[in-house]
Amino acid sequence: MEADFGFIGLGNMGFQMAGNIRKHMTASATLYVFDIVPEACERFIKKFGNFGPISIAHTSKEVAEKSQTVISMVPNGGNAQEVYLDPQNGVIAATEQIDRLMLECSTIEVKVSRDIGKSVMDAGQGVYVDAPVSGGTAGAEAGTLSFMVGFPPVAGADPLRRRIQDVLNFMGAPERVTFCGSLGAGLVCKTVNNYMGLSNIVTAAEGMAFGIKHGVDKMTLYKCIKSSSGDSWAMDNAQPVPGIHVKSASTDGFRQTFAPRLCVKDVSLALEAAKDAGTEASMGEAALKVFQRTNDDPRTTNLDCSAVWLHVSHDVDLI
Repeated sequence: MEADFGFIGLGNMGFQMAGNIRKHMTASATLYVFDIVPEACERFIKKFGNFGPISIAHTSKEVAEKSQTVISMVPNGGNAQEVYLDPQNGVIAATEQIDRLMLECSTIEVKVSRDIGKSVMDAGQGVYVDAPVSGGTAGAEAGTLSFMVGFPPVAGADPLRRRIQDVLNFMGAPERVTFCGSLGAGLVCKTVNNYMGLSNIVTAAEGMAFGIKHGVDKMTLYKCIKSSSGDSWAMDNAQPVPGIHVKSASTDGFRQTFAPRLCVKDVSLALEAAKDAGTEASMGEAALKVFQRTNDDPRTTNLDCSAVWLHVSHDVDLI
């Protein structure tokens, strides 16, 4: 595998993902990093510099010119467009390199990602792949993320597929890397996953709320749901009711692990994708209203997204 890597975007997810790249890549090779917040790069070097050389780049263009593999993890589609398409400082402005691999791991609009991919590939910058992730900051730190991959039909697809798999194995579990189809297919799968998972958080909160309000003990209700058809990922991993799971955000005062504003963003992306496909998304429309209410309320905007519980149970007035 090529020696030098580049990573753009050292936020909550990217910081840990880049850390695992630095841990697993060739010890003598250099990892080039760039973030619009310079302090993030300095913190990154302090935490991971003992694993090998790390160099701070000043633009996305610089990262691309010095790396055979570029990985990006940014907050939204506008940020991704700036990273790749800025005519002066973006990846598209770098020296042409058809062997460059660009892995865009952000959760952004499918159309935006496809447009970025076509633009940079038409410009001779290499192969662009959408590879959004699931697993949160805990998975990013542990190196157990799931990746949903979409890449264009190109010559030498099998070696490229192996190369992509090898890179993603640095940050995720090999069995959780799924090749979903052509460019944009990874983001389609991620958007569907977010739609279903986030809707389930609201469903779990609402169901548990009226069950408890009817006088059923919360642990008894939880046990019934867990052994029946109402069970879902949210019942354990985003349990909205305080005191059911010792390690849940809700039990820890709704300490933020995934912000309500990100739920608003992700559900909105899903609704846009459903609209583009001409399908209904009534559950998402309802969930979006609850997440918007949680995000707009100053009492819950800085809490975890499972704080939807405080609104659907009407306990928000108690904080």
